[in-house]
Amino acid sequence: MRQLFLLFVFVGFLSAELRASDALQLETYGDSLTAGFLAGTSLTQPPEISKLSGILKELAFGFLEKNREVLKKFEANDKAWPHYLSELLQENGKKILKVENLAVSGSRSGGILTQVQLAGSTAARTWSFFFVGHNDLCHVKGDNAALVKQFYSNLESALVDWEKNHQNSVVFLIPPSPIYKLYPVLDNYIWFESEQKTFRCQDAWMKYFPYCAPFYLRHKRGELESYLKPRGEALNQALSQMAHESDKKSEKGNHYYFLNAEWPLPLRPEYFALDCYHIAEQGQRIFAGNIFEAIKQTVPIEF
Repeated sequence: MRQLFLLFVFVGFLSAELRASDALQLETYGDSLTAGFLAGTSLTQPPEISKLSGILKELAFGFLEKNREVLKKFEANDKAWPHYLSELLQENGKKILKVENLAVSGSRSGGILTQVQLAGSTAARTWSFFFVGHNDLCHVKGDNAALVKQFYSNLESALVDWEKNHQNSVVFLIPPSPIYKLYPVLDNYIWFESEQKTFRCQDAWMKYFPYCAPFYLRHKRGELESYLKPRGEALNQALSQMAHESDKKSEKGNHYYFLNAEWPLPLRPEYFALDCYHIAEQGQRIFAGNIFEAIKQTVPIEF
């Protein structure tokens, strides 16, 4: 009887150890799409004019002064895809220790190393997601080769630092979203309407939220897709190559995957935040589901 009791104790201890080893920490790195910038707002349900005016003034001040604390107020981590992905993983048997959303609105690939350094070292088994490149597409004015060279160098430096601080963990590299697809969906969409005037999304893109005004101008000339699509594909190829090379070089049992997760397509106005650009809660949920399905296709042994 005593031997049987000890056997049950041992099996219970072993099961607990196995469950602990299955527990995951999630880390996400990137820009405003991962940080959940304006994800708590809705394009199809805009606020009253008084509240909208206050938001516009505060955002204008934040952008003008490059004030991180002001802009951070508009980042809704609890309505961004990492939060919803964590929920999906838990519903499918994964124990999530915590979610570290380290994304910073406005980040380009050059800012990812700083995000990784802020995360520091961990002994926990980690799944880390890198989703960046949207702001590189806007601000790097060179040709595809110049864009890829800068992007690859920046992200490779971040991954080298990440490798030092993790073991038996996984990196998922997510390709940048096809930004050019949002303009045909939202062009001429009524952003705000009053008795005096009607404002459309192009007013947001050019005046109130001019994140990358040249994109809209290219769209009006019918040039945006032919300009952005090959640049995005070049970044995707770079990410796939980076995942392959990093996976071969890892000496700490880490694995690197290119995760071909689709944006919430086809795009709809209700997926967007009040700036006609960022993804709101509903779109973030869908994107999290697409990422989850891509993970199952990429590493099916985990499920």
